[in-house]
Amino acid sequence: MISFILVSHSKKITDGLKEMIDQMALNQENVTVFSLGGTSDGNLGTDPIAIYETFQERKSDDAILVFTDIGSAVMSSEAAVDMLDDDAIKQKIHIVNCPLVEGAFMAAVQIENIDSLESIFEELKSINKKC
Repeated sequence: MISFILVSHSKKITDGLKEMIDQMALNQENVTVFSLGGTSDGNLGTDPIAIYETFQERKSDDAILVFTDIGSAVMSSEAAVDMLDDDAIKQKIHIVNCPLVEGAFMAAVQIENIDSLESIFEELKSINKKC
């Protein structure tokens, strides 16, 4: 199982992206998508505690891919990793450096057609070159 964690300053962005992935990336039985946009009180921002808690919940997954939008979404994700005591979980977490929407959607569509996470990371690098 692979988890996609979508981290944005806006819950509307991550909820919409999750909906798009769930509807358009068919046959994703091995992928679970989590929308972690906004703060716990419903404002714009990011919530490292929510990210940390999701990491803990998904610790038995094969991999956890974190897709972020801007600045502090990356910092909150990194802070959540730093809060973990278990190095085995930390090794499963990949904070992906690519555009949030394009990267998460492409990875979800491609995941069934690749033989390794490294193949997905190579595809995601090509997205960065186009931006």
